[in-house]
Amino acid sequence: METRFPSPAVADDGLAGLTPAQREAAGQAGAVVVLAGAGTGKTRTLVAGIVDRIVRRGMAPHRILAVTFTNKAAAEMKSRIATALGAERAPYWVGTFHAHGRRQLRTDPDIAGLRPGFDICDAEDSRRIVRRLLEKARDAGIMEDDDGETFRRRVKSIATRIAMLKEDMILPEQAIISTEGLIASRKLADPDDIMAWRDAAALYPAYQAMLREANMADFTDLLLWPTVTMLRDETYRQDWAARFDAVLADEFQDVNRLQFLWLRALARDHGELFVVGDDAQSIYGWRGANVAIIRNFLREFPDGRMIALEENFRSTGHILAAANAVIAGDSSRLEKTLYTASGEGAPLEIVSWAGSLEEAQGIAAEIGRRAAEGVPYEEMAILYRYNFLSRIVEEQLLRSKIPYELVNDTAFWQRAVIRDALALLRLSCCPDERQSDDAFRRVVNQPARGIGAKTLARLEQLADEEAVSLFRAAEMSVARANGKAARRLQAFLALVRSVGQSEDPSLSERIGRLVEESGYADMHRAAGEEGRAALENLHELRELARDFTVVEDLFDHAALGSAKHGEDALGRVKLMTIHGSKGLEFGHVFLLGWEDTLFPSRANPDQDEERRLAYVALTRGRRRVAISWCAWRNGRPAGANSFIDEIPAQAKRDGWAREVRRNPRFVKRQAGSLADQIAAMGF
Repeated sequence: METRFPSPAVADDGLAGLTPAQREAAGQAGAVVVLAGAGTGKTRTLVAGIVDRIVRRGMAPHRILAVTFTNKAAAEMKSRIATALGAERAPYWVGTFHAHGRRQLRTDPDIAGLRPGFDICDAEDSRRIVRRLLEKARDAGIMEDDDGETFRRRVKSIATRIAMLKEDMILPEQAIISTEGLIASRKLADPDDIMAWRDAAALYPAYQAMLREANMADFTDLLLWPTVTMLRDETYRQDWAARFDAVLADEFQDVNRLQFLWLRALARDHGELFVVGDDAQSIYGWRGANVAIIRNFLREFPDGRMIALEENFRSTGHILAAANAVIAGDSSRLEKTLYTASGEGAPLEIVSWAGSLEEAQGIAAEIGRRAAEGVPYEEMAILYRYNFLSRIVEEQLLRSKIPYELVNDTAFWQRAVIRDALALLRLSCCPDERQSDDAFRRVVNQPARGIGAKTLARLEQLADEEAVSLFRAAEMSVARANGKAARRLQAFLALVRSVGQSEDPSLSERIGRLVEESGYADMHRAAGEEGRAALENLHELRELARDFTVVEDLFDHAALGSAKHGEDALGRVKLMTIHGSKGLEFGHVFLLGWEDTLFPSRANPDQDEERRLAYVALTRGRRRVAISWCAWRNGRPAGANSFIDEIPAQAKRDGWAREVRRNPRFVKRQAGSLADQIAAMGF
């Protein structure tokens, strides 16, 4: 197939400055997969492909369909196209998968058994329907009575799995048979996981019937029913496919089976399917993304082309050498090797610590140094595999008065599990004071003890009548009551009273007794992998509580840590998970917790995905990347993970580098605050 390049006139319309590989990809006809490595200009190439189709190939803008995953990415794409062509020539069909599916379903709602004007339900609406179905099953004696938190998790897991069944193109009537096949093929062994899949398959038909009855569609329905109908009804498919001369898709490594079949159905006749993605950055398998789809693209389209973008414009040579070495361990990857013309840069800093406290203190001090040397706070980011790892770093940044922003996550002190544990502690400290009433309301039914809204209302009334706390009202109530619920509540009240009267000065031990003996920790253990983060957060809280001897000081510290930052995110160090960092880049990146006990995660059956996660983490950095690991964390010994060993020797060094020169003007401006604090720490 002959490659045709844009003319100089076209370059003036938005194709100027492309590399030869980008230019070749943008001008390619037919089925094309652009294998765009990290930092190689993926979005620029996709936009160039749209511009090329309109300007050089003469396609009408309204006959081009471009799709991506998020509203933010769609807005960015629209903005770049408008800049290149002018708003009046920009395609109309540019948006997310859900947005395009919504247009189809609004046009033909009857394909889903819906009426015009149907409502779209969000994730919480979906969970509410599942909750109603489970409550009906419980009332009918079909299902056991779970405690509150376990029931909430069950609702969420079933709703998630129903969505995953839809994303795999499994319809309600096929769910039970297909789910048994899934359990067998994946060799699922966790009883809770198997039960959740079977519950989802059983409830799926009733769930869908409730949606239809209420004239509602959930998010996955927006694409499911148009795709199912296109596969069943050729006239319907042709009607929609004939509206477009080209179909383009971003982040193709993240598509699921449903999204791919939708794209293929629309592009089948003209064969103009232009997709951009990077299999090395496929890190969302847990939510349905199927990396095999991009890897098998040329099997689906034997006459298609694969063009690799390998020149990276973001990172230094040493960072790319590290990323290339780590991803090379994924034997199924599509071949490409990132390179840069910007030089080798500084080697990656591999920093080891005795424990997590030393690690957090050291990273905070290093961030302080770099800030004093002129690096803006917003150019620095701390990335980690699990949310719970942020707590101790947040703590040290607060103490060092370094501004930070927690991205796409709840700050440690605002997490539900931490607020629950502190509520237990507060309740034990002042059970007879009305000050503890909110704490009582929060934890009295965690885990479930049969204290529903009616029981709580009676306790509220008794407390008001007797002018006592809710805790004391509960004691008065159970003293003259019998039954299973009364015994559970009585045991809880006795535990709280006992801990409050204990002479043990250790706040950590008091928290430990409360969460263990109340059944709160067991409630999270029963949740399997979903409860792991909660247990790790409880451990972090207990470790932090060792620094306090006066309970009021701990509560004050928690209140200050819970205060929300202002809306302005500039001038703040970014803290986020590696998953949350995808698509972002920073001048200085600190990779936290690269230990063999944490990362790669042993809970992920796809270990190659963990490797891809490391690749994503490394390629977030532009100038400097530091990898940090501890010999001891959370009461367990650890060692450096295998990814560190795979990085070429010349691309890494032990300890912090000291190449950056101090900026005297910045130091003078910081005098008396950050610079003094760093000096006082002895660094």
